[in-house]
Amino acid sequence: MYKKIVTVCLIAGMVLTGCAGKSGSTTNSSEAKSKDGNVREIHYFSSRSASDDTMVTLQEITDKYNEQGGNIKLVIDSNADRSSYDQKLRTMIAGGQMPDMFDLDATPYASELGEQNMLTDMDAFLEEIGEKDSYIPLALNYGRTAEGKLYTLPLEFSTEMIWYNVDMFKDAGIEAPKTLDELLEACKVLKEKGYTAFGIGGGDGWPLLRLLATYPFRLSGNEYLNQLSSGEAKMSDDAGMKAATFMSEIGKYFQPGFSTTDVATGLNLFLSGKCAMYPTGTWELNYFTDKNRPKGLNVDYFYMPTIKDAKTEPNDYWAFGGIGLSVNPKVFDDEYKDYLTFIVKNYSPAYFAHEHLAPQKVEMGDNNSFDPLFLKVMKDTNNIGSTAARPWDVVLSEDVIATINDNLPGLCMGEETPDEFVKAVDESLKANK
Repeated sequence: MYKKIVTVCLIAGMVLTGCAGKSGSTTNSSEAKSKDGNVREIHYFSSRSASDDTMVTLQEITDKYNEQGGNIKLVIDSNADRSSYDQKLRTMIAGGQMPDMFDLDATPYASELGEQNMLTDMDAFLEEIGEKDSYIPLALNYGRTAEGKLYTLPLEFSTEMIWYNVDMFKDAGIEAPKTLDELLEACKVLKEKGYTAFGIGGGDGWPLLRLLATYPFRLSGNEYLNQLSSGEAKMSDDAGMKAATFMSEIGKYFQPGFSTTDVATGLNLFLSGKCAMYPTGTWELNYFTDKNRPKGLNVDYFYMPTIKDAKTEPNDYWAFGGIGLSVNPKVFDDEYKDYLTFIVKNYSPAYFAHEHLAPQKVEMGDNNSFDPLFLKVMKDTNNIGSTAARPWDVVLSEDVIATINDNLPGLCMGEETPDEFVKAVDESLKANK
């Protein structure tokens, strides 16, 4: 079991001062030139906004690299709408215009690209530069395909939790639930007290998928999901039926219009005190810190609830490296490799300086400057289990996920029964073997 995975910190000199635009294409502020006056442009097509701290940190590191004699101009092309990003990336690659760097999950599509030698082998790269062991295993291994290949580098280490309004819970006379049954009971009590029990960005798909995946993960770890993917299991099996039934029950407590609510609106719903619970990950942790959350809002969180006779431990939950950085092997020459090596060796401390969980293990220095909530989450990561839940939209085919996303809102609203839901998913699984 991986313990004490992050002992975070600031390394002197690593709090850098790069800047980034709010959207669209941006470049680093320093552009050191080589002797012949040329600047090497490296284009990064990203599914994150240019103002995201991952992108800001990459630009900071690029500036630092150039200060030490480099000649890289990092050009970031942001497309923060994930669905359109994926479509555009596929179009670019199919047209022979693969970016130098780009965001990619370890999906079946990544496996296809890897099999065609269209992605850089990151296992080989990290072994070559001696940095493989510097990564948190849960963060690094999240980027592995079903075949165990690593084609991405993590830029973050994320955990997911359910935030709750402490004052609403106190008023309802309840505590943070530890089991899924307790979660449903908490929702019921909160609704009876006149509160919107659960806010969720259902319009973005993945928050509903996370809840759907909870019951099967507690029953079997990732085994059931892997069997769904391989065709050895059906959605109508016991784990799938329990997941569908759970969603039909908890859906009664979602906010009105949840199926068209995006995650940003869902977050604002919670932060404005209009719902009692909201699921998200540590990438949004900054919104909950003392200095940033609305005054008077008292919040806390709990991790994935468990069930009776669960196969996974309570400290096994959502923990991963997030969408990773992939590299076009056709342009990965010695100069590019030197630049990426510098990123790997310097990125995590700088990213941590923005109060985010880092993908690599770094030592902790003076923690007085960090928000208590951030330190609390960091302490949690020291006790995290060895088994992390795999997102369904990374493992299953896109067509199957599309079917699930099309039917989940109706299941949650009571417009579709669990039997109808699992039947639709099974038909899609069969058609996409």
